[in-house]
Amino acid sequence: MVRPLMRILTLVCFICCMLTAAPAQDLSQFDLSTDEGVNAAREAVAGKTLDERSKHCIHRDTSLPGIVVVGGFAFDYGCRLQGVFIKSSYVGTDDKSLSRSALEALGWKTAKQPQRKKLAQAWVQEGLLGFLTVVSDENEHFAGHTFQPPQTITGAGGETVVTLWIRLPSGRTRGTRYQLREYTFASAGDFAGSKTLDEFTATRD
Repeated sequence: MVRPLMRILTLVCFICCMLTAAPAQDLSQFDLSTDEGVNAAREAVAGKTLDERSKHCIHRDTSLPGIVVVGGFAFDYGCRLQGVFIKSSYVGTDDKSLSRSALEALGWKTAKQPQRKKLAQAWVQEGLLGFLTVVSDENEHFAGHTFQPPQTITGAGGETVVTLWIRLPSGRTRGTRYQLREYTFASAGDFAGSKTLDEFTATRD
């Protein structure tokens, strides 16, 4: 009885290891330099046709070379981040390696800390928040609220911390919503969490 059980456990472990080690889907046959190619690749990954609004949820920025940010359209919100194409591979938001994969593609491993700060801030602003508005300059809505431009620091444990204000989609809320958010990345580039430090809604005149 023990021997068959051990065989079953060994087989299960083998299958799990194979699944874990499975390579990312190769999407090199798609031209990811064009929106048409990106959407074709997205449909191949999802196994279904994209809705017309979501086809426009594509974001590129020169600070993230080789990375294309994509999202899905949500009513009362706009485009919501779903994942990124990194060279010829796709990484979704449900993958815990998302930030690390993006930062490594940008040169995180060999970068010194000053450069890592720049990479982390670019990834937050144009990657994780690619479909939202980062507030770089103070406006009239911040009367009575402490404003700071986007900033990145190195923590005592070697982590990189990005803090910035963003303007949220209004949705059904009257007025303009703002949040001060903090994003932390471990020294290896793993996403270590985020939190909201402050928030307010500026009512319309």
